[in-house]
Amino acid sequence: MKKIVGAILAVICAAIIIFALETGKSFLQLIAGFVLFILPLTLLSSFRSTAGAFIFSFYVIIIGYIIYKFSYYDSLLGILLAIIIGSYLFYFRVNPYQPFSSEKYKTESKNERGGAE
Repeated sequence: MKKIVGAILAVICAAIIIFALETGKSFLQLIAGFVLFILPLTLLSSFRSTAGAFIFSFYVIIIGYIIYKFSYYDSLLGILLAIIIGSYLFYFRVNPYQPFSSEKYKTESKNERGGAE
């Protein structure tokens, strides 16, 4: 299933890039929009606190204002690419993990050996 979704997303991303090139959109703005949003969208799971949500919201608002103020509308295609790729990476790649606990390891090891030391 992941391969099919990945192939579909690759076709969509290629279509967006081809559309941008064929319609004379600024490739530099497309790359800038992508670079500015790929990391925040990929690491979205780490924004569990109110401070993280505040920083992410503030970042989006400031970047949105800069795009509007200076008419960098071609960067919206890069942001769209970042949303597509970042959400895919967030959903399929970024997995929570449990830090290693030596006490838990010792307990599980004792239980596997039958309590013998």
